[in-house]
Amino acid sequence: MSSSARLAAVVRIATGVIFIAEGLGKILGAFVHGGFAKSASGMMKESWPFWRGVLQNVVLPNAGVFAWIVAAGELALGISLVLGLWTRAATACGSLLMVSILLGQSYPGPGTSWEKWITAGLTTKFALLLLLLLCAADTGRVWGVDGTRRGPRRGGGIRR
Repeated sequence: MSSSARLAAVVRIATGVIFIAEGLGKILGAFVHGGFAKSASGMMKESWPFWRGVLQNVVLPNAGVFAWIVAAGELALGISLVLGLWTRAATACGSLLMVSILLGQSYPGPGTSWEKWITAGLTTKFALLLLLLLCAADTGRVWGVDGTRRGPRRGGGIRR
């Protein structure tokens, strides 16, 4: 097993711990008890114009359900990453979650500087890039359940 494969596994596990902490914090905190509705409502001015309609007409009327989906999704993603279980599917779904969050927080508006376009939603952009990289590298094969479930390597991912 190569050092790059081990490093990718460490990054996968550390990312999983962060998502577990985020998901648990949301489940045990105010997020699922009205906090999500408040933050989604506040997101409206920073969301992409076409996404505002989704937030207003779909998300806000069902804020309680969406709060649990986000919180449980982050927790499930974190557990999957720590265990290296269904890593590609989990990171793909996590990437979709990050895109939906980005759409709600990264529209700087017309006439703003290039710097604002780059920095709007920057943390979420980095999380999205990290999840895409973990997905492409098939990191669950090293120190993960995915490596024991699939048998011999058939290409793709990081070389061992």
